[in-house]
Amino acid sequence: MTRREAAGLLLLFVAVLAGRWVRHALLVDADGAWREPGFLDAMLPALVVEEVAPTPPSPPFHVNLTTADTLTFLPGVGAVLAGRIVAERERGGPFHDQQDLRRVKGIGPKLSARLGPLLLYDTKPAAARAGGSSSGPGGR
Repeated sequence: MTRREAAGLLLLFVAVLAGRWVRHALLVDADGAWREPGFLDAMLPALVVEEVAPTPPSPPFHVNLTTADTLTFLPGVGAVLAGRIVAERERGGPFHDQQDLRRVKGIGPKLSARLGPLLLYDTKPAAARAGGSSSGPGGR
């Protein structure tokens, strides 16, 4: 038997002994019965991680720069309507005021009035916007 084989057997023997020790010390009680699965939770409280939901962004949102996912945080705007807002923005250009929102199918005068104060609009003249970097998110 070579030294490498002897070291491997010794390592295997140590691993088996360590496993038996863990079993008797942690997993089996004094009567020889298996402990209940939740007993380790009390022993390892530092390893318990609670998931915390991220805080949603709060308005006002810039309607010409924000994504459809962010627009869904507005009251009365779901995923479909948010997608329509983004599609209309890409097709028809930026929104300049809350009246421009009515270009979107599904946004009438009531919803437009409700969303008006929650959104920021592009109010610059067309000549000033052409000189700036208004390529929009994603550069599509």
